[in-house]
Formats: sequence, C-alpha cells, structure tokens
Amino acid sequence: MKKTTTLIASMVAVPFILGACSDSNDDASSAPSEETTTPNETDMDGNGDEDVEDETDETDAPAEEGENQLDLVVGDTAIMESNVASFEFTLNSVEMVEEIDGEMPELDAYIIASITIKNVGDEPIDALETSRTFEYTDFLEGSGMPDDSEWYDEYDGVEGEIAPGDEMTGTAVYQGYVDDENYLRVKPGLTGISAINDAMFTFTLDELEN
Repeated sequence: MKKTTTLIASMVAVPFILGACSDSNDDASSAPSEETTTPNETDMDGNGDEDVEDETDETDAPAEEGENQLDLVVGDTAIMESNVASFEFTLNSVEMVEEIDGEMPELDAYIIASITIKNVGDEPIDALETSRTFEYTDFLEGSGMPDDSEWYDEYDGVEGEIAPGDEMTGTAVYQGYVDDENYLRVKPGLTGISAINDAMFTFTLDELEN
C-alpha cells in the first residue's frame, strides 16, 4: 500500500516539474539579449562614440577637368583640358583688316589673330582642329565664326600635327561683325556637353584698330 501511494505521488509530481522547466525556458528566451559592442564600434578612448569613416571608391571619383577661364585678354594663355587632349591656347595679338587676297568680307571685317598652341598632353593633336575649338563673336548670345585661315594664302595658319611638348604659332582668320567689345571663346556646343572646359578672351574695338 505504501509503495502504491509513493508511485501515485511521483506520477502527479512529474507534470509540475516539466511545466516548471518549460516556463523557465520561455522566460529565458523572451528576455532581451544584452547588446555587445565590438572594438570597431568604439573609439580608442573607450567613450563609446562611434567612429564612422566615409569610404570613397577611387574609381568613382570624377575625372579631373580644367578650370573655366572667362576673363582672359590679349596676351593671356588659356589652359584647356578636353576629353581627348590637353593644350595651351595663347592669343598673342588681334587686328582688323578690310580685305584679304583682294576679297572683301561679307560681314564687317576680317579679324586676324596671332595664336600659339602648345600640346601639353600625351598624344599628338591636329593644329587647325585645335584652333577651331575657339570661335569669334561680337555677341555672346549669338553664333560665332570659326578659324578660316586655310582658305587664304596671305596668312599662314596653324596646320599639321603638334607632338606632345611642342608648340606652333600661326594666324587665325575670322570674319564677323565688330562691336565695342569682341570675344574669342570656346564653342558653346563643346562646353554644353562638357567635352572641354570653358575659356574666353575679350578685346575692344580700339585693340582691333591698333
């Protein structure tokens, strides 16, 4: 009889023991986990402040571009950086003439410019095409005129190839209207597509008539 009573008591106690174990496990799993701090998240002072550094991928850095130079005058040099070449463009002098090779201009006058182009890049450049990066205009809101020196025998334009480190001096011939202020500028179409940095020379009517 005593053995039977002991067995019954043991059978009754088992569910209570299992239930208590289950409650203990639930409490442990529901308790919030303590946050751990790794050495990467704290500074060397141990003050717990996060030391965050911005990492920049060098491959995503923008390509270096030349600065815009819009306040140049006769005698100055524009330093040009395009997507295919690097060169210096110097406007040595300007003058205005009323005829070339016996031909009268269709507009006000011919504008004659002595220019020097220096190749500061790593590849050869075409002198005339480089000269035609610039155009003449008397009105910044209007269109400009290119270097047409190749069509005139009276002036020696810049022609041929300029090797890296070399320079060439020649005459650029423009035709256009003349005003109190006149300009030799990079073609807006090139700067509009970011193919080259912007540059502009300003000269007066008095300088053209010197």
